[in-house]
Amino acid sequence: MFEQVTTRLLEGNFVCATTVPEAFRWLDTEQAQQDVSAFLDRIGRRLTKTPNAQAYYVTWKRVGPPERAEVKKVFSSIKQTIWPLIQFLTLCMEIEKKDSSPVSGDRIEYAMMLSAVTTNQHIQAMLREFGSRSKDFIVSDSGPKAMLDKVIKQMEGWGYLILISREQMLYRFTGKLDYYYQVIDFLMENEGISDQSAEEDDDPEQRKLV
Repeated sequence: MFEQVTTRLLEGNFVCATTVPEAFRWLDTEQAQQDVSAFLDRIGRRLTKTPNAQAYYVTWKRVGPPERAEVKKVFSSIKQTIWPLIQFLTLCMEIEKKDSSPVSGDRIEYAMMLSAVTTNQHIQAMLREFGSRSKDFIVSDSGPKAMLDKVIKQMEGWGYLILISREQMLYRFTGKLDYYYQVIDFLMENEGISDQSAEEDDDPEQRKLV
């Protein structure tokens, strides 16, 4: 399990109860955390947990010159996903008629979403915004099903959703969503953040994210 978990972490993936439950349970033990942390420490990394303990991921111990290029890449990727993910979360809230944002572990029913986007003009308009705002969501078929499928597939690809039942077409939000909320809080507290912020040699707050 040690090799499986450390490989996953170093590939930039998250370890959470939704995506890899056995690995998460193992890593959630004190001994496993000590072993993994000791290994990561030798290569300049550290084991980090999201604020609500929904997932583990790897960050740098120090953001210096050698790591700057990768840090820029991480922050660029984060910025590109902010609006689409906010829009998707809002879409889910509209469909489910909820006032609170989804959290890690929440379930999504594809059938409910498809019914909503095909019968509700407002929700359908929200869905169309994805394609008009980002090339990642452009589809050749402008029908609501094709657009919805593209959005869900992209959220899966970014690691925020996982299919838990192919027969019933049920999805769950992963622990990475907890990380996303942490990033949003960080960006709001540091309004005006730019690529320059990724060039700081040793920002302790930034290290918590990357």
